[in-house]
Amino acid sequence: MTTADATRLVEENQQLKAELRVLSLQVKELQKQLFGRRSDKRPDSEESGQGMLEGIQEGAWNEAQVPAAPKTRRPQRKGKKKGPKPLNPDLPRVSEVVDDPGLKELICPVTGKLMRVGFVESIEVLSRVPARYHVRSISRNVFVSPAGEAPVYSPWPKNVMPKSRIDTGVISSLLTGRFADHQPYHRQQGQLARFGVDLAPNTMVSLVKQACEKLQPLYRCLIKKVLASGYIQLDPTPIPMISDKKSGSTKQACMWTYRALDGPEFFEFNQTKIGATPARTLDEYEGLLQTDGATNFGGLPAKPGITHLGCWAHSRRYFVTAAESGEACANAYLDRIDRLFYLERLARRWKIKPETLRRLRGRHSLPIIDELFKMARDYVAQELLLKTPMPKAVKYLLGHEKPLRECFKHVPSRIDNNLAENALRPLKLGAKNWLFIGHPDAGPRAAIMFTLVENCRQAKINPEAYFADVLARIDDHPNSRIEELIPQNWVAQNHPVIN
Repeated sequence: MTTADATRLVEENQQLKAELRVLSLQVKELQKQLFGRRSDKRPDSEESGQGMLEGIQEGAWNEAQVPAAPKTRRPQRKGKKKGPKPLNPDLPRVSEVVDDPGLKELICPVTGKLMRVGFVESIEVLSRVPARYHVRSISRNVFVSPAGEAPVYSPWPKNVMPKSRIDTGVISSLLTGRFADHQPYHRQQGQLARFGVDLAPNTMVSLVKQACEKLQPLYRCLIKKVLASGYIQLDPTPIPMISDKKSGSTKQACMWTYRALDGPEFFEFNQTKIGATPARTLDEYEGLLQTDGATNFGGLPAKPGITHLGCWAHSRRYFVTAAESGEACANAYLDRIDRLFYLERLARRWKIKPETLRRLRGRHSLPIIDELFKMARDYVAQELLLKTPMPKAVKYLLGHEKPLRECFKHVPSRIDNNLAENALRPLKLGAKNWLFIGHPDAGPRAAIMFTLVENCRQAKINPEAYFADVLARIDDHPNSRIEELIPQNWVAQNHPVIN
């Protein structure tokens, strides 16, 4: 064998090893997609998380050590408290007294005398009365004039819709079941049938349409508050919708969420996922805009007057995928990204002031970020494999360097887009029940109702009680004070929050 043949065989061997590594990593990635968990949790190993623990415990920060949490006098309880949890004290109590035993049983078998009460034993049990539907028979006197003038009569009760022959209590239950509990109309029809109520799905759709017309001023008020906040998190999610081109098929529509930082949010429906919808909605918006790494935002991130913030949670997911695929070098990146999130959790937990948070980020977070991007550039210069998860993660990190750095320059700000994602999660999971949007006109109505339900969830109020009260009041409520009826303000005026 000549020297040239030996060199050629060595090169072929190295190439085959590289191809084998790529294929093995792709197999692990496919196995993870088929059988792996769907969370962003790092794989359990000795390497993963070790760097973060060392950084926290041994002071491996670039400058001063992060201040420790203040010690409390009361020692921390270990384990879960034994015994049943106490029942909600806000629930109404109904007192009951158990009948005493018979007189024969109260005669003492030793002394023959009547026993006396030694003490009273009480227990509390959670109880439920099944829903009860009834028909309200409402009458009013109509006064007529002998001269043939218009009759005079009192208005019907505010919580009644006379033309639909239904009251707001039933409508609020329907809205809550459909948009908070994600029960399709045919399923609610079966539930009502068990109580002797016949309500067809098309009737339910008509009632939802009437409710949306009444509640639309609240939706516009929430849009106005979000756009005036100066800090918006934006995220879309695809929603199936019935196609008008082929019977029985669906096409991909989209629901956009606009979330103000620690404030209200609203949804917006569009029949396509292109960025024309947010570009039109945020045409006059100026301020901070936080998104993930998608490109279908209609050029908003580059628009003058808008400062684009990236999402470190999305960047982190690429490195989690690489670590799960067996590329151990991803753990070094995850250690540093986890340190960034640890610092942000500390700041939110102890409610650090904005100037203190700015100094904390400058002393601890920014050096970690510089180190991360230096590692990424060194990796690109050395690594030649471009079809494995690790190069994809590094490419995403370097491709979004500017918006990722912007997250730490503005206070207050978050380093992830999770608030908007959390708002979309119930809608996406609920779509497994109702499957698709049945008509183009149903999409905007769903956006209105999902907006109000999500804001109720943020305000920790019962959406059924909210809808029942607001639907009865909104017709007579002044439009100049419509902000009083949004969920965030309705809590203080009417009902306590949910524990």
